[in-house]
Formats: sequence, structure tokens, C-alpha cells
Amino acid sequence: MALEKPIIPTFSLTERDRRWSLLRAATKKANFDALIALPHEGHWDQFGCDTRYITQIGGTQTEVGCVLPLDADVTAVVRGENEIEWWGLAQDWVTDIRPSRRSYGEPVIERLKEVRAERVGVIALSGMVRAPEGVVPWGTFEKIRTTLPNVKFANATDVMQEVRAVKSAEEVAFIEKAAEIIGHAIEVLIQHAKVGVGEHELIAEMLREVVRRGGEPITMMLFGTGGPEVPWAQRVFTTRKLRPGDLINTEVEGKYAGYIAQALQPISLGPKPKDLAKIFDATKVIFDRMLQFLKPGISFGAVAKFYQDEVTAAGYEPDGALMHGRGLGEDAPMLWGARKDFPEKDQLLKAGHVFILKPACKQGFMRDSIRAGDTVAIEANGARRLGKRELAFVAV
Repeated sequence: MALEKPIIPTFSLTERDRRWSLLRAATKKANFDALIALPHEGHWDQFGCDTRYITQIGGTQTEVGCVLPLDADVTAVVRGENEIEWWGLAQDWVTDIRPSRRSYGEPVIERLKEVRAERVGVIALSGMVRAPEGVVPWGTFEKIRTTLPNVKFANATDVMQEVRAVKSAEEVAFIEKAAEIIGHAIEVLIQHAKVGVGEHELIAEMLREVVRRGGEPITMMLFGTGGPEVPWAQRVFTTRKLRPGDLINTEVEGKYAGYIAQALQPISLGPKPKDLAKIFDATKVIFDRMLQFLKPGISFGAVAKFYQDEVTAAGYEPDGALMHGRGLGEDAPMLWGARKDFPEKDQLLKAGHVFILKPACKQGFMRDSIRAGDTVAIEANGARRLGKRELAFVAV
């Protein structure tokens, strides 16, 4: 009796062919015969994004590796026979799916021998956005390297990052769906934010809504409560109960088929502190002005200057993390925003870049800032905000 096909969001074969064509062109330009990606599921599943980009296999801490040869079929490596059967039904991009039995190096070695690869690019060996030391498992890579002593291995992170940085229309549509999901989760957060409710209870309600709307539960939920200073939004869910006058500081993400949209939602339990309300209003104005300013061909240096000038004119100081790529993970490019001079200043915005845009205004010492922010896509005629919710500092 045949198994029922799992119903999960998937991309078209046209999207697969687009990605593989771009990756193979970049692989050939870098003088590699093949690319390999090895399992690593840290950072809310984001460290497995390169394999998922190539194969569509992944999510919810699925262990998977892959081999992308220049002139042969892509091979995916999963844990065992049951995953082969399930993923063989769930997606139609890859038909060569092999078991690892938790020893992922061996099927990768086998495939590299089959395609007679002499120069192999290792994705995520080093130089990832926010993971400069890489995330490749040492034991697996050592097994591959020592078993194939005549093969030359080198870092191929840039090959993947450059292709992944520019999104297709299908990818942007998935990120827009993620923005819709996190918008609903924020509505639920506002509804349940009351004195006496625990932080963990609020997170539980948000995650329930994410999954109910078709999103993935392994997703970033940075969350902090307290006052009178703005609390750190951090990743550990505590059982602290909300108190009168508390501030809730969030930096949260929705994830749809692995694709991420990020949003910020500050909340005050009681009247909003006037100084913080003023700061938030300033960041909302700057957000709207930057949305009009951003377009393909604008340099990162020009973006940073525009942001810094706007913040200074409002009477505040700029802070970091202005824009960083969103997609399947910590996508390039990143623009910190607070520095006057930085190596990426001549880099240009491209149609297909997707960012979280979150301008900050700080005044003197602030542990963290209250700011407006949402996910935006750079399109041919300018920037488009992907979220639909109102950007507001909410009092409950």
C-alpha cells in the first residue's frame, strides 16, 4: 500500500533549475568539480540552510547533507531508509537520496568518487555571516579529507552566499508568507500580554500561532521583559511574570518552508514612557524614509550615511544591526549601519535582496533600543515592505 504524499510547501522545478544553474556556473568559475554541504542544525536551523537551498530537504532539525556535482545528479544524504521514503514523496527536486546511518561522511565520499571530483568546495567551512569560523562538523570533514587524500578541498561559502543573496520571485513570496505568519503571532502576543502572565506562556501562544498558520516551530524568538530600562531581548524563555509598568522587547521571526521574516514589537504594560515613545516615533519616520530611499544600485555607504544623517537630525545616535539579509538563514549581505567607514561600503543593493530593516535611535546609555522594524524586499523600482501590520509601540 503506497504512502500518502506529505503536504508541505515546496518550490517549483523551474526554481530548482534556476538555483542549480546559478550554483553550477559559480562552482565552475571557482574551479570546483563539486560542492558539498554537511549536516549542522544550529542557530534555529539556520546553519542547515545551504543544504535545504539545494535540495528542499530540511527543517525542524532534519539532519541532511548533499553533493552538487558540476555535471551529474545532486545527491542528498539523510539519516535512514524511512527518511529516504518520506522525502522521496515530499519533494521532487532530488531523486538520489542515500542513507547515512548517522555516518554522513561515507555516502559523501562514495558520491565524490562516482563523479571523480578532484577539486571540491566545502560550503560553510568558514566565513559565514555571523559564523566566521564555519559550522562544518570536524569529524565528518576529517573522514572525507583523509579518505580522499588526492582531492583538493577548499572553502566555498562565498559561492553559495552570493547566489543565495539574490532572491527569486518565488522566494520573496515565501518570505512574504512568513511575514504574514509572524504578524499573526504578534497579534496573539498583544492579546495575551497582561500582568501576571509568564514570559514562557506568551512565547507558547506565539509558537502555537506560528505552527497553526503553517510555519515552523524552530524559529528565533528573542524576548525580554522588565523595566524601567529597555530589557535585553534574549533567547532563553524564562518563567518571569509580567508586572505593571513592564516593557516587552522582542525581535522575532516567522518561518515558512525555512524562509524567514523578522519583526520587532515593543509593548508597554501601562502608559508608554514618553522618552521611549518619542524614540520609537523617530525610528518609524526614519524607517518610512529609508523605504523610499532604498533601491537597486545604491551603495551601502550611501545607505549608512542616509541613516546616520536622519538619526542625527532627529537628535539621537545611530545604533547597529540596521539591515541584514533574510532568507533561509543568516543571508548576506549585512549592513551594520553605525560605522562611518566599513569594508562593504562600495557594495551595491540589488533587486532580489531581502533585509530586516530596523533603524535605531539611541540617547546616551541604553541597554537596548526601542525601534520600528520589518522585512523589506529590494525590487526593480525600489523597496517594498513585506509585512502588513501597523508599526506601533503598543500600550496594553
